Amino acid sequence: MDLSRYIDRALNVISSSSSLKSRLEDYREVLASSIARYGDVVTFKDEVRYVFVGDIHGNLEDLRSVLRNYDEEHLKSGNIKMVFLGDYIDRGENQLEVIVTLLELKAEYPDSVFLLKGNHEGVDIVEPSPHDFPDELISRYLISEGSSIYELFVSNVFTRLHLAAYFKNFFLALHGGLPTATYKKTQSVREYLLGSTSRPLRDVVVEVLWNDPIESNDEAQESPRGAGMLFGRPITEWVVKTFDVKLVIRGHEACAKGYKLNHNGRVITLFSRIGPPYYNTVGAFLEIDASVKDWYRLVRELQSVKLIKR
Repeated sequence: MDLSRYIDRALNVISSSSSLKSRLEDYREVLASSIARYGDVVTFKDEVRYVFVGDIHGNLEDLRSVLRNYDEEHLKSGNIKMVFLGDYIDRGENQLEVIVTLLELKAEYPDSVFLLKGNHEGVDIVEPSPHDFPDELISRYLISEGSSIYELFVSNVFTRLHLAAYFKNFFLALHGGLPTATYKKTQSVREYLLGSTSRPLRDVVVEVLWNDPIESNDEAQESPRGAGMLFGRPITEWVVKTFDVKLVIRGHEACAKGYKLNHNGRVITLFSRIGPPYYNTVGAFLEIDASVKDWYRLVRELQSVKLIKR
């Protein structure tokens, strides 16, 4: 049975505020265990298939289109690992259904499904604008319950999402982009992405969640978003060499074709939802078979990019 059936499970969970609140306590334990086992930066070592899904932004039908491509046997066997790149909420009609569907998948397959923090889930760091997820919860459950549930999402879910995923010789996946503040200051991928070996530093995490690539030989420029930076080719070239990766996989930017390549094919952006307010007519996700020697060529030739159309 394909994974879209988890949408039905999510609908049952959100049918009442009491059932959702109860399940949010379960999600807290699942996510805390995942952080304890894998860390803020997940390190992969298994040469299996990896599926990367970009921004969903509350679009349930586009999430359904992705999940229909995979069944539970893929996750049970460990032959596939799914990495969602963040921005599950805001700007869509089914934000709650989307994020609860993914949390149900994570709860069922904690070692095969990984949820990264997007800037829209980073409200404890820099709150995005507009941020309409609280309004959706209030419209569903009224002011008192909706506000209480939102606080639970922040404390139980958003603060416990992984920041990035790393596979030496293969890829580095994160929501926004490569930080510039720690450029050339460390040989540790974790310290590069978190700014410290002990605890995450806010300014560095903001960059991971908010940065965008720019086709420039400048190392960094100010971002028009008002948070984060624009990182140029020198940053990517240093990261590729220093941390031994071939590909940086990210979301965060709407793409007319659902994807785009930057920095000589070393950075790929995925946007996995369609329609307003972005007005793209195609979405995309990425599937990499790490057991195939020329997997990177397949990415550069876009044979690994899967399109979402309606």
